[in-house]
Amino acid sequence: MDELERLAIYRLHADFCKTLSDANRLLIITELAKGEASVNELVRRLGLQQSNLSKHLGLMREQSLVEFRKEGTTIYYRLSDLRVYQAIRLLIDAQADLIERRGALARSSH
Repeated sequence: MDELERLAIYRLHADFCKTLSDANRLLIITELAKGEASVNELVRRLGLQQSNLSKHLGLMREQSLVEFRKEGTTIYYRLSDLRVYQAIRLLIDAQADLIERRGALARSSH
């Protein structure tokens, strides 16, 4: 792989990570990890405005994070790959451990 190809791959990866850098999108991913859901269900569960949710889902579709299907006038979304949620879960667990260690350090220094 030459340097230009490597740089292109890193740019794609960075764009993908930007898509994950919004708390609402992380909430959507977490909700969809439970299974397919309609837009209306996601609005109800997450408390987001439908227009806001649709904007997030559109960005997530562009990055192939989610897939959708239409049934009549209802649109259902699902994660394209559960490993994305698993990676997020791993990061959340690591962050929780870091917070716990910081707290333990702060308590021991008093």
